[in-house]
Amino acid sequence: MNHQNIILIGMAATGKSTLGRRLARRLDWAFVDTDLLMEAWWGAPLQQIRDHLGLEAFVQAEAQQIQRIHLRQCVIATGGSVVYSEEAMAHLQGQGHIVYVQTSFESISRRLTNPSSRGLAIGPGQTLKDLYDERAPLYARFAQLTVNTDGTTPDQTCSAITLGLSRTTQDEP
Repeated sequence: MNHQNIILIGMAATGKSTLGRRLARRLDWAFVDTDLLMEAWWGAPLQQIRDHLGLEAFVQAEAQQIQRIHLRQCVIATGGSVVYSEEAMAHLQGQGHIVYVQTSFESISRRLTNPSSRGLAIGPGQTLKDLYDERAPLYARFAQLTVNTDGTTPDQTCSAITLGLSRTTQDEP
């Protein structure tokens, strides 16, 4: 594969970081988690950043962090709220192929055992289901490839990503 980067988008607890690490090893590329970049930039855990900034400023700070990324041959796992910024998503589209790591709400709610400490960009009174329903169409809109992780192992999902992207690049002019 000769992609510049592979960018994973999707909700928290879909396995973006797990898949990203595994996929990067398979491709012999670097792995970058933008949540960890945020923590390094701000010098605090994601939840503290979210609490300190508030929802709107947190989403804006995440978008700014994304726009500072200029990488090659990396698998990049993004924070779930990146899709709220048109500018950040346009930047990512210029950085590589965007893969939506799609997982059912049931799986996410089962896996997300610590939602109050995950740094979720969730509004007052908004439930996890509200967030899922709001974001799913945004992820689908920006994705060049969608892989569903329900009932698959991380290795199977990585294979689906590499196969799907190899087909995508064959179709490009």
